Amino acid sequence: MKSNMRGRRLPDWRVELTPFRRPFLDAHGNVCVPLWLCKDGVHVADTTLRLRPSEAAPFRDHIDGVLAEVRPAEGRNRT
Repeated sequence: MKSNMRGRRLPDWRVELTPFRRPFLDAHGNVCVPLWLCKDGVHVADTTLRLRPSEAAPFRDHIDGVLAEVRPAEGRNRT
């Protein structure tokens, strides 16, 4: 657990994909990704990441790049 300068425990904040809700396009053509905001493992709020198509394409490219690095490593571990 992380602590602040006074030694107090900091909460563990996470953003997670919302179960049972898939990304979608809104009426304006934006890519919308439903997300949960969780604090210490407890769901606190729903939110949505909204990206214009011009933002979504490079975002996807970055994610694909990260996954390309992970996939070969996973294959090497399964020998």
